[in-house]
Amino acid sequence: MQPYTAKLVLTKESPLINYLSKKKVLKWVFRKKRNLLEAYAEEKHLMIGKIKYPEMFGNKGRVGFMELYISHIINRKIELAKGST
Repeated sequence: MQPYTAKLVLTKESPLINYLSKKKVLKWVFRKKRNLLEAYAEEKHLMIGKIKYPEMFGNKGRVGFMELYISHIINRKIELAKGST
């Protein structure tokens, strides 16, 4: 799948990616060597997305790879923040 097509599909199918895209805080990086498309956003926008779309981060139903990865990163940062206080 071409990176442009993958961006369109993710934006249409994922409420979180759609939200980040509308806020213009989403950065896409395509790694040609690994044929991998990555999406990045600032932590504060990811936290707002987690609050706005909590059903994407729960254990209910089907979760896409990006949502699972973002959830993992956010939870890891929360755990690190709890450990430092």
